[in-house]
Amino acid sequence: MGPFPCLSCFTTPKSNTKNHFIPLEQLCHRYSCAQLQKATNNFNQSSIVSGEGPCQVYKGHLKAQGYVAIKKFKTRSPAGDTEFRAEVKILCQLHHPNVVPLIGFGEHKSDKFVVYDYVSNGSLYDCLHGTNINNVVPLSWKQRLNICIGVARGLHYIHFGSKIPIIHRAVKSSNILLDHNLVPKLADFGLCKKEPQGDSRPKPPRVEVREDLEVSLEYMDPEFHMYGWLSKKCDVYSFGVVLLEILCRKEACFLTPYGVYVYLVKWAFNDERKGVPEKIVDPCLMGKIAPECWQVFIEILQRCLASDGEERPTMGEVEVVLENALLLQERADAEKEHHDPSSNYSLANCN
Repeated sequence: MGPFPCLSCFTTPKSNTKNHFIPLEQLCHRYSCAQLQKATNNFNQSSIVSGEGPCQVYKGHLKAQGYVAIKKFKTRSPAGDTEFRAEVKILCQLHHPNVVPLIGFGEHKSDKFVVYDYVSNGSLYDCLHGTNINNVVPLSWKQRLNICIGVARGLHYIHFGSKIPIIHRAVKSSNILLDHNLVPKLADFGLCKKEPQGDSRPKPPRVEVREDLEVSLEYMDPEFHMYGWLSKKCDVYSFGVVLLEILCRKEACFLTPYGVYVYLVKWAFNDERKGVPEKIVDPCLMGKIAPECWQVFIEILQRCLASDGEERPTMGEVEVVLENALLLQERADAEKEHHDPSSNYSLANCN
């Protein structure tokens, strides 16, 4: 049996196999509702660290584990139950430095909980944007590159670390957590799926997938949005949006000064800004990115965002290219430090 024996029980929404009802206690530790209430001071509002979507995440303290994050599912529906079981069953079998570690779960009547290691620096979204931008300490360019590399490693692991490929399907900055050393951890596996076998482009080409309405459109692969074509390249596209978000420090969908919401991908690559780095790069990074690093980074970013999924790289290739970008940056920094530490890099001639 492969390392993911339970995947078939949650990857197909219409599945009613007996495996779907495998007791979760056979997979990981079960906490009582009383234990989780005590850990969070009866789910006190002051313990909430995230409240996105149909879940709320609380910071808690368990005697045997220390600080933990407890996700409470607010949606009491068959879909919510499926997402809960999917997350527990996949995370209990994933072990990687760039995937959030699962500790256990809790289930009492219609209340469902997933318990993780507590990740102290919150999400990448919080670090980039925060609720109050004045309180956000900008990440350095090399910190951002290291975060990009870590996320790429995590995605490469779930795509190819098993004989059964897994598609995350919710790659976005709010689902990337950062620990005390800014090591990124992929989180929120409730929507993940096994990659379809054979041709992932069904006929007729357009299919309605109502279960996917919760996936954020600003991160969604255009091919999947239009035709329902599902593959690992959907995650690659979403990661490309995250790369752009990290580079620009703008939300994937943001409000312009003209009062109009625009997708970051469309904004960054319109005729006015395409080929003009100064118009899209986070002002905090101006003069900090070596031209050699920029060329490699922007090329792999654009390849990730290719409209045709077959033209996008694998996450393994993305990981290698980003590691090379970091190496080029470090070499340029060392040379600059030797000759003129006070000088800045110029991207004026980069296209």
